[in-house]
Amino acid sequence: MAFINATTAVNRVKLVLIKYDAATMSTLTGATFYSAVDATTGALTLQAGALLVPALQDLTVDNSNGSFRWQQLDIGSEQVVTTVATNSLSGNIVLDPVSFFGTTPGTNTTIVTGGIFGYSNARIQVAFMVAPSGATTGATPDNYLIMGTGFLSALSPAVSADAPVWVSPLTIEVSGDFTIAGIA
Repeated sequence: MAFINATTAVNRVKLVLIKYDAATMSTLTGATFYSAVDATTGALTLQAGALLVPALQDLTVDNSNGSFRWQQLDIGSEQVVTTVATNSLSGNIVLDPVSFFGTTPGTNTTIVTGGIFGYSNARIQVAFMVAPSGATTGATPDNYLIMGTGFLSALSPAVSADAPVWVSPLTIEVSGDFTIAGIA
């Protein structure tokens, strides 16, 4: 049995966000988010305006299909059909002032300038890419990208005496389906 490896610098999970533009991003690919990968370190060369979410503590990909259930008098068990799915990404981040507030807070030209908080507050749609085992330079049987579009939500920054670093949950409410693509 193979496992999705996320333990080395090259294989670490990556979450990249970019402002979604329906006119130019009808099909999302890895090239939408980055142009190159360092084969030794796994560092990405990001496309202009893309943000690699720093200090990601954990990440959950949620694909919850809805269901409709009913009972019939002629069958001893329930019947079920699936309905539309509710998709989301959620995790926790240690706050970095540049990525959270942006390089120029209040200007939402890109997510880099507007920041995670600015995009959530202004309800600006983002495109996202998750590389579960890093974004390597070539295709392998276990190396895929999960992509889609959605809205940033559920920000709730907190700090305390015994946890003196600001941490916040982050959810991406996915609009539509996830796209799964192999790395070419």
